[in-house]
Amino acid sequence: MILFLDFDGVLHPEGEDHIYNGGAKFCFLPRLEALLREFPTVKIMISSSWREHLLNKNLLKPFSSDIRTRIVGVIPPSGFGLQPPYRNREKEILDWLQLRDAVDVPWVALDDAYWQFDRCKDHLVVCGSVTGFDDNASVELRARFEGGS
Repeated sequence: MILFLDFDGVLHPEGEDHIYNGGAKFCFLPRLEALLREFPTVKIMISSSWREHLLNKNLLKPFSSDIRTRIVGVIPPSGFGLQPPYRNREKEILDWLQLRDAVDVPWVALDDAYWQFDRCKDHLVVCGSVTGFDDNASVELRARFEGGS
């Protein structure tokens, strides 16, 4: 199983305002990491737009060392140089799977940008942009991991 992971709206609330109101970046990451530890075969691909602005080693810094070793890569952007809403995360994921001859590998995307998924909504666990990886998203992601798809 591969988890395609977004950051904004998943690992912390979307937008800058939450920081000024006492929020912290990656405040939901401990909850996700706890779940991932229960499923040690799940690999992680970073699909967040942060990949367009940071070097890969900087993208890995927020993760605990045991989870960091399970991050197998970063999705290259298909719409390089385009600004949202022109990028299509679903297409980037499907292109990546196709290039690696992995279209039959079970996968799930954890993202708040539900509008970027059309054909593969059955592979998507949606987080609320403000609530991030909350209890509801955790229950749904657990079910996907347990079901293998």
